[in-house]
Amino acid sequence: MNQRVGATRIHLVRHGKVENPMGIIYGRLPGYHLSELGKQQARAAADHLETEPIGALWSSPMERAQETAEIINAPHGLEIVTDERLTESHNSFEGVRRTWRGILFGHPLKWWHLRNPMRPSWGETFTQVKERMLEAIWEGAEAAGDKGLVVVSHQTPVLIARLALSKRRVPPWLAFTPCHTGSVTTLEMDADRRLLRASYFRPPDELQPEAD
Repeated sequence: MNQRVGATRIHLVRHGKVENPMGIIYGRLPGYHLSELGKQQARAAADHLETEPIGALWSSPMERAQETAEIINAPHGLEIVTDERLTESHNSFEGVRRTWRGILFGHPLKWWHLRNPMRPSWGETFTQVKERMLEAIWEGAEAAGDKGLVVVSHQTPVLIARLALSKRRVPPWLAFTPCHTGSVTTLEMDADRRLLRASYFRPPDELQPEAD
């Protein structure tokens, strides 16, 4: 979509913490919901956004994102738009335990997927994620009119969108860029899609898990 929208505030939300006691790389697998801590994180994000003028709320179709979006939407009463383009990035290691031992020794046939971390070779490329996220975000911004847009998505898509909107290069070490569960990155963009200012909110320390 080439049509420009006016100046707008885009709030990129990473869903709350997921109930995942086995430490599985769940990716796009169904059945992974917010934990009690994740619900508290989503409520913290909702409190942060409560007084924001929100014109549209778009979400990934994954359960954890939908649950986060519903909590955030409570004070706004909007229709949540579910968009597949906001979903988690594809990962060839879905279903594998999230440990080096689980990845390297439990599934040797998957080693080939680790051949190029710059691409990355284990799933969608960063370029693919960027293109689908930005396309959805600008459509959502148009739908929001002169109010803000809330986008609820996942760690990698949120980080890639954040860097792309800021016109910054997407590095292969995304995990070192802060993106806590329940966090809100707010980007104020002008009519020419240039970043004016940005801010980052994360749930308070008592809502931070030992390993986020």
